[in-house]
Amino acid sequence: ASVRIPMGTAHAGKGYLEDRRPAANMDPYQVCAVMIETTCS
Repeated sequence: ASVRIPMGTAHAGKGYLEDRRPAANMDPYQVCAVMIETTCS
């Protein structure tokens, strides 16, 4: 998996992140929850 966090987001402590994974047949809400849990823990 690949997640991109822009420098502005990192410096400001808020903003957005980009999910750079290839397209897949997954529930986007479940994927988002796992990504947030992983990156914010």
